[in-house]
Amino acid sequence: MSHSPPKQSFSAKVDALAENIRHHRRLYYNETPELSDESFDALENQLRKLAPNHPVFAEVGAAPPNQPASDEQSHPLTSKELTAHTTWLLNATQRAFEGDPADPKTYQQHYLKVQRSAPKHPALQGLIPARGQEWTKVAHEIPMGSLNKVNSETELRDWAKRCDVMADNGGLPPVSDALSIAEKLDGISIEVLYDQGKMEAAITRGDGTFGEQITPNVAHMQDVPSSIPYPARVSVRGEIILRKSDVGRYETLKKSADPKFEKVKSLRNTASGIARTKLQELSHAVTCLSILFYDVEGAPDLTTESDKHQWLKDQGFSTPFTGTGTINDILQIYQKYADGARAALDYEIDGLVIRAEQLQTFDLLGELNHRPRAAVAFKFSNEMEVSVVRAIEWNTGDTGRITPVARVDPVILAGAEVKQASLHNLGRIRELGIAVGDQVLVSRRNDVIPYVEQVVVPGGGREEAPTECSACGEPVTLDGEYVVCLYPHCPARRQGRVKTWLKQLGLLEWGEKTLERFFEEELVTEVADLYRLRVEDIISLHGFGEDSARKLLEPLQAKKSIPFPVFVAALGIPAVSKETAKLLVQAGFSSVPEVLAATTEQLSEIDGLGTIKAEKILQGLRERAEEIKHLEEVGVTPTRPEASGPLAGLSFCFSGSHQRPRKHLVQIVESNGGTVTSGVKKGLTYLVLADATSTSSKAQKARKLGTDIIDENGFEAVVHKRGGQIE
Repeated sequence: MSHSPPKQSFSAKVDALAENIRHHRRLYYNETPELSDESFDALENQLRKLAPNHPVFAEVGAAPPNQPASDEQSHPLTSKELTAHTTWLLNATQRAFEGDPADPKTYQQHYLKVQRSAPKHPALQGLIPARGQEWTKVAHEIPMGSLNKVNSETELRDWAKRCDVMADNGGLPPVSDALSIAEKLDGISIEVLYDQGKMEAAITRGDGTFGEQITPNVAHMQDVPSSIPYPARVSVRGEIILRKSDVGRYETLKKSADPKFEKVKSLRNTASGIARTKLQELSHAVTCLSILFYDVEGAPDLTTESDKHQWLKDQGFSTPFTGTGTINDILQIYQKYADGARAALDYEIDGLVIRAEQLQTFDLLGELNHRPRAAVAFKFSNEMEVSVVRAIEWNTGDTGRITPVARVDPVILAGAEVKQASLHNLGRIRELGIAVGDQVLVSRRNDVIPYVEQVVVPGGGREEAPTECSACGEPVTLDGEYVVCLYPHCPARRQGRVKTWLKQLGLLEWGEKTLERFFEEELVTEVADLYRLRVEDIISLHGFGEDSARKLLEPLQAKKSIPFPVFVAALGIPAVSKETAKLLVQAGFSSVPEVLAATTEQLSEIDGLGTIKAEKILQGLRERAEEIKHLEEVGVTPTRPEASGPLAGLSFCFSGSHQRPRKHLVQIVESNGGTVTSGVKKGLTYLVLADATSTSSKAQKARKLGTDIIDENGFEAVVHKRGGQIE
């Protein structure tokens, strides 16, 4: 149940938020982040609103690591013994990266003997640390700092104007006329040192000043040259990433070492774990990682960012997309990424890095709070904000499942005000540890669905599951992670079944508010009541006229003959969709009596069903027997599907926005004997898009599979050519 949040002073709120930022910053710099970049940005943005000059913004990373222990040697080995142990270890390390790990205990014994006898032996830097040992922490030759961020066109233009003013004061051309752009890779930053053309060391970003030397792991990653043609000492910067195309290979390797492992959930977090792994049984997985390089320090005669990128390519390094242009050019490129180019990449990026193209200008503008003025990360839409939970309501849904909903202080996300977000189920409540009074991160996933990401500052309360349904007052039941109302006459469940019916039949004229009004007035209590309504019944309600009444009733009365799969789906049986009903038809069951005459065993043998779903179908149809009888009494009957039609043998997938509603397009296909799929897969005949030249992920996949891509006009042409009907 909900509890009143304890009051918190303004200063205490600021202090708690600042300490939370410091905590997650330390985790990030130690390559063990708990938050995504977007989540961390949201925390900083919240604190900036409350205390824009807080000292936490001038702090970078965590304190430097402790210096190595005393150089005192113990258990000294002879030169011959030391060579023998290091040779064995180097061979064992190489074999580990090839998928043949040594016995951990034996490896540890050899490693400790070398470490105790010669703790600064250069061979140690090329070895995987033994069990109980850590990667060596070393200082970067040039600190690896952070960038300031912008999240909109206005913020980017404001940044460029400030740079232009400073450049003009220094007698230099406007920065906004000559900008460099590069993909901001969502991976793990790494510095790789080369000396005399040979790779010497690879150091993680760490806190920007000190990082972990993970040289042997990096040496076995993809796109990392073991040598380059440049003869002098140079430092190159890159990002360790796990490409989407390498996920499957990594999952196979991981499962062989850990049978409980299921699948990769985060490319960045997985890359971080692999890159720093010390487990020899997972060393081979390092070969699944790649590095894209984007910066260099120490190479002479470079005057622009473009020179840097070309130098990297000339040395054999792989690089992300880079380019140059004016600020307007940059905005056009950003939009292309937002429109689909980002999704089509084989790796993840979370923005674009914009810098002054001229290195002289970059150096002149200097730094502010340890961050360069002439560079900025142009992040993709920040869809997270910190808000406060004011209430948690438990709402009974269409099927009796009771969903907790968090009511939060309003926040603007993706141009919309968000005041509530689903908490999904009791399991999610417990996972978050959420309660009234908590400060939480709220997002709009896919720019649509409000979502509580995480509790950032607990309020000290505790949320408990309800004991009775808020809609009918009957006791509730726990079903795994869910709270459910099983009372068959619960008004929420009855109304939910009518909603499902209208939705499946595509009766868009019936809005949710209209239906709620009819339930309140007791004009409708079940689906059959919809067909009993008369114009005079509706116009008796305030706000309804004859025209509006006819707009509701005429489309409804026109849909009394309903294809069997649609009829079954419209009954609202849990877990029984139209696709499930189509499986019944394909197996020869085309009416309710035919299905009810079958046994669970007979239905479970249908490919795609199984025992559990077969039981749900039979149980659902039996429970709705009275409702089905009432539908028959008002003239509503399920019809057997046509075995053929103008579009028979053709399959369509609709994606994106179209002139006609999606349900109308689906109805056109199915009424003409064709089939509709939800995704692009082998055998699909047509992918129908708003723009047939799109580069979306679905379009890319369709082209690879040889699927024809058409727009809505092309779809109409196909229907007409085959002799089908559009209307």
